[in-house]
Amino acid sequence: MLLLITPLIMTTSLHAVIYPFPKNEPTYLNDEAVMKIGTKLYLFHSGTEEVKKTINVNDVLTVYREYPADFSLKTIEAGKVRILSMLGDYYFEGEVIGGYVQPGYVAKKGTVACFITSFKKRDHK
Repeated sequence: MLLLITPLIMTTSLHAVIYPFPKNEPTYLNDEAVMKIGTKLYLFHSGTEEVKKTINVNDVLTVYREYPADFSLKTIEAGKVRILSMLGDYYFEGEVIGGYVQPGYVAKKGTVACFITSFKKRDHK
């Protein structure tokens, strides 16, 4: 009798862990997640004096795609970003002027780096 019930119990528990496919695709699969030339974006920085002295409006920063150390020892240059304005103590507004950029990439000038967080949506004012 136990052998007859076991397949029924196993299939019931398998269906309990199946999740439906999401209706909205993840951001990393969306074409808008790749920021191309002309896209406005936000860059996060530490707010230290070194950052404020090094990065100014109209500066051009090189954007790199960083890989985990166990995956690759090198970084790959992905594009260029021009700083348009300072937004408070911890953010810059920038614009992609070359290549392509994605959230999570790192923009550098010398030894100072900023983290690219998101792009500026068209309906922002």
